Amino acid sequence: MKNNILIIILFFLTVSANSQIIRPEKGDSFYKADSTRSNKEIKVILSDKTKYTDYKVISASNDTTFIDTTLTIQKDYKLNYTRKDDFELLPFHNQGQTYNKLGYNFENNSIFPEMGITAKRYNYKTIEDIKYYYVPTPTTELSYRTGLEQGQMLDALLTMNFSKQTNISIAYKGLRSLGKYRNSLASHGNFRTTFNYSSKNSKYFLRGHFSSFDFLNNENGGLTATSIENFESGNTNYVERARLDVNYTNGSNMFEGKRYYFDHNYTLISKNTTLQQQNDSLKTQFAKRNRYNTTIKRLKIDTLNLASNQAKIDSLTFLATAITADSSMFKDVIASKEVSLKIGHSFQYETKHYRFYQTNNSITSGFYGNAHSSEIEDHTSFQKLDNQLFAEFKSPIIGKLKASLNYFDYNYHYNSVIFEDNNNLAIQNKIKGNAIGFGADWITNYKNFFITANASTIVSGNITGSSLKASAYIKKDSIFSFKGYAEFTTKTPQLNTQLYQSDYVDYNWSNNFKNEDITNIGVEFKSNKWGNLKASYNLVDNYTYFNENSTPTQASETLNYIKVKASKAISYGKFTLDNTVMYQKVAKGESFFNVPEIVTRNSLFYTDYLFKGDPLFLQTGVTLKYFTKFNAGAYNPLLSEFTLQNDTEIGNYPILDLFVNAQIRRTRLYFKVENFTASFTGRDYYAAPSYPYRDLTVRFGLVWNFFI
Repeated sequence: MKNNILIIILFFLTVSANSQIIRPEKGDSFYKADSTRSNKEIKVILSDKTKYTDYKVISASNDTTFIDTTLTIQKDYKLNYTRKDDFELLPFHNQGQTYNKLGYNFENNSIFPEMGITAKRYNYKTIEDIKYYYVPTPTTELSYRTGLEQGQMLDALLTMNFSKQTNISIAYKGLRSLGKYRNSLASHGNFRTTFNYSSKNSKYFLRGHFSSFDFLNNENGGLTATSIENFESGNTNYVERARLDVNYTNGSNMFEGKRYYFDHNYTLISKNTTLQQQNDSLKTQFAKRNRYNTTIKRLKIDTLNLASNQAKIDSLTFLATAITADSSMFKDVIASKEVSLKIGHSFQYETKHYRFYQTNNSITSGFYGNAHSSEIEDHTSFQKLDNQLFAEFKSPIIGKLKASLNYFDYNYHYNSVIFEDNNNLAIQNKIKGNAIGFGADWITNYKNFFITANASTIVSGNITGSSLKASAYIKKDSIFSFKGYAEFTTKTPQLNTQLYQSDYVDYNWSNNFKNEDITNIGVEFKSNKWGNLKASYNLVDNYTYFNENSTPTQASETLNYIKVKASKAISYGKFTLDNTVMYQKVAKGESFFNVPEIVTRNSLFYTDYLFKGDPLFLQTGVTLKYFTKFNAGAYNPLLSEFTLQNDTEIGNYPILDLFVNAQIRRTRLYFKVENFTASFTGRDYYAAPSYPYRDLTVRFGLVWNFFI
């Protein structure tokens, strides 16, 4: 891992070094070559100027934003190893370990089953997490953050367009952090590369990606009972946390896999495509004429060689006047009036492997009970293939209507079967099958009112499932937006609850669970003036979870879960108070579903430009995070899952972080002192039972964008 990170750093520094060019003065139409490369001056004519909005980031659902190099408090919230806002999560002490959940989300459920291993999925990138790019010049982003005890994280991205039609990107996120406690090393690698292509006539579109990951964590099972006493009492002999005993020092788990994905579509009919082609042709002609006129102007300025240049001037003048296109020939391309019909196909193949290792384990008195062997080598494998064909029709009357047909194939398996003493089959070695699903999507709008609906169902195969989603959305300019939504899903529980094999005797099971039935209804309000509010009401029948014995079970009663989250930033002068509060209530199902009633995060910070000419933008302040006591899930490293426990409450302690952030051009610098009140608020801060939250920790990070 260290070698990989070093290679990535050297590669991107090389790219950066080779990217330094002399920028033109204002009004100049030429770039001069770097004088270190050649003694001969080379002038390159630019056809146009680039703006920051030209550097586009495209999501899996084709939502387009741009590369944002500003410094905001939201960027500070996302400076963690997942690079997402972790408000509803509670991290373990070491960067690269798992998170405990402070809130749950029952939206956007897939009707196809997943492997499980949920505690190791926070650094895993789904298809929806992969971004595609369109950039006029090669672009690099480096994100770095320090870890604990010989720890660091680097996320490096390089993307470029070979032409207006073709873009590629390559990225790697590497993490290695030793941690403060014994046997808590985290070593992660996450590679991805993307491509996207569109034909010149805008009828054919192709994109895809390859993703590979390996997440290794050494596991210690948490602190022993004696160590917990020494930790909570503040015993000065154990300020060095590596002195505290842990339950074992010989365990580790690994989650790794690869994914191959592409989707493409072809537009059979499009009114707007023809108009767009005409506009693109006009733009090309304008660019040529501008280049001719610019060259003519340059040749005329060269009065010493005017006579010899006259032939070139006459030739270029003839070419420029031959282009008769003008702006009146442009035709408005209005998306709401587009009529189109396209067909498409997407393909996904993914492999995942989960392993748990433990050496020199006592067969009769292991931490997880009796074992078949003193050398634990559990291995779970999962492969899935998803092929989809679709047709999409769009018109001003009905909006956009898409119909799709899916073929899904899956294989969740182990290398052996388990027999009882009388040689009867006790536990099979795989869950394998396939399914054919049908789906339909509808999106329409009238002015600022939008309606979306999605329906999908499995029509044949070894599993069953269906989903119905609908939402209505209204937007009033930039003042506010309001959305109401509902989702009804029935799906197969995750596969590791249905089948599991281990060298540990108590961790072998084969279940035939019912489908989980999920109902999710909610509203969402957003306003820059009044703040944001999101409320959801969730009902789950046959909720599947790991009980206090770490075995999977289904709840006999319906889970009834209410969640409300509000956020608002208040500014006065150069000071801002950013607030986010979440309220949760389990009206039914408290015996198996635990969440804190209140979670809050409040940041008070100061912002201003410093020094003459405003070269540095400063953001400094303090963030408080707090949640009420609750019976948090217990972490089980053997399963990489959180299990139910109703004996130990955690919470009701403040987490105060002091931060000083700065922006210098396109570089954002982050300095943070985490949990700086740890020494005088009491040693009762835990991320999970027997797993302490981090002590006072000093972190440094940066995010650096550079464009050629």
